[in-house]
Amino acid sequence: MANNKFTVSDETLNSYGSVILTSGINIARFQRNPIMLYMHDRDKGVIGRWENIAKEGDKLTAVAVFDDATELGAKVKHQVESGFLRSASIGIENCKCETINGIQTIVECDLIEISIVDVPANENAVKLFKKGWKPVKTLSELKKDASAGADDDADTLRARIIDVLGLSETVTDKDIIEHVKTLLNEPTSVEKEVEEAINNGLISASDRKSFMAMAKGNIKAFRGYCKGRKETQKAEIERLLDQNQNKVMPMERGTFRHIGERLGVEVLRGVLDSMINPVRLSQAISLQEDKSRWTLEMYRKFAPEELRDNPTLYKHLVEHERGHGAGVKDLDYYRRNEPEYLAAHPDLYAQLIENEQKRK
Repeated sequence: MANNKFTVSDETLNSYGSVILTSGINIARFQRNPIMLYMHDRDKGVIGRWENIAKEGDKLTAVAVFDDATELGAKVKHQVESGFLRSASIGIENCKCETINGIQTIVECDLIEISIVDVPANENAVKLFKKGWKPVKTLSELKKDASAGADDDADTLRARIIDVLGLSETVTDKDIIEHVKTLLNEPTSVEKEVEEAINNGLISASDRKSFMAMAKGNIKAFRGYCKGRKETQKAEIERLLDQNQNKVMPMERGTFRHIGERLGVEVLRGVLDSMINPVRLSQAISLQEDKSRWTLEMYRKFAPEELRDNPTLYKHLVEHERGHGAGVKDLDYYRRNEPEYLAAHPDLYAQLIENEQKRK
């Protein structure tokens, strides 16, 4: 007996410009009535059934059993077993779609029939149906309909667009146009992943173009690289926090770890470098004899009366601390006077760094 096992679907790009996830194909309903059609044409009748329907990795397979009591069933059986017909494809409905890596992906659907087909790579490689077995036509099929004088091609095209966009059947033409405009202006999911990797400090912004090409060409390789960088980054974050235990209190460690994971190791390093070591009372006492090393903050904590009694000293310290005159809160000011605030506001830190670079 001939081996009539077919791969009826896999996760390659089909003629609708989409991918069907094998794991999301619901076969329970089909198994109760596993009909076989020819070229997805129900009008030609059932030509057999399918057995041993199974998901094997990213493939859906089934074994064909032909009804050779019918003329078409016998003819198709002969062509299959003689090697002239070698392909099958699925008919599906109730599709749930998501955009994954910039590709329209059917993540859930119901299998309603499997057909023997002649050329698997053409527009019949997969057939979409709406409720009531009404087929969703491809553009090439619409073109054939138009040349044959069909009068419903416009309505069918509109239904096809609504299905692809995942909109309600009651949507207006204006809403369809606005949705398409929005999609054209939105970055692809690949672009979003690259930008997120840059924002998280996993890759450099200067390498954006190279990594964008990598992600578009092989998204798995890009994700693998980012995963490796993330693991390396975690270890470096912990090392930085260990090295700065005198600046980071144990209860603050989680906050600083989050800064490193969200904005990258270099941002965390900059924040930690900007923080002065906490001044303890014992340190202040040891500095009593040499106040030339005292900062404005130290005077405010341990000798405020001297600032009150010596306006010249106060002015000198303010100018020294702020660098650009009183009232200007630049990066240097925050590093010297409010490092804790800077550490708690990484967005402000990034903005101040950018301002410094613009001034250079």
